[in-house]
Amino acid sequence: MCPHCGKNAPVIHRGLAAYCTACGRERLPFAGKSVSLAGKPSRVGGAVAGVLGWLVLLGGTALALLLGLLAAGLFPGSIAGLAIGLPIGFLAVTLGVLLLVSGRKLARSGVKASRSAQVQAIFSIASHRRRPLTAQEVGAALDLPTEEADALLTELAKERPDDVGVEIGDRGEILYTFPAISGQAGVRFPQPSLRIDARDGAADPTAARIGEEFEDEDVGVSRASPRRQQLR
Repeated sequence: MCPHCGKNAPVIHRGLAAYCTACGRERLPFAGKSVSLAGKPSRVGGAVAGVLGWLVLLGGTALALLLGLLAAGLFPGSIAGLAIGLPIGFLAVTLGVLLLVSGRKLARSGVKASRSAQVQAIFSIASHRRRPLTAQEVGAALDLPTEEADALLTELAKERPDDVGVEIGDRGEILYTFPAISGQAGVRFPQPSLRIDARDGAADPTAARIGEEFEDEDVGVSRASPRRQQLR
């Protein structure tokens, strides 16, 4: 929770300092989820696991083939080559595939965590500013290129059309609206003196008559007040 704007917004690190993604003011470095660091350990771990997987797969297969050929040359006419090469190759393929699969899962979880933090930051920005946002504003707040921010907002509008909308501004710019957030501000309550019939747009005669009666009573009271003052 940001102590300045009161929003549960993630922070973004710029150098050694951390800033609120909603209001842009400085916060403690580890006061909340970081857009800059979210998912990065998983993505790095996934990349390392992928590299190790390919090394084990290719290196182990090559080693199994080499040892199998060497054993077949030393013991011609026997199954020594298969007995040595097949177990090593099977082990290398199994470990390599497991490392590659786990690396991809880690990378996907890292991308998912990063996107979750970015989406949370976008809604925090919209809740703080209470108006439509542009891709340039979101990119500047999240340290993203404008094209990447625009792609993220477009994807978000497709996935959650009830929460994010797309409009064209007066200058032709693309605006991303947040109806659920902007609709909470500026709520207007109807006046009780006159009720509008939604079917034909005409005023309710009962409400109008009640309003006229109240006006007549006010006029009567105002006319009677000088007489009461004279009697007093």
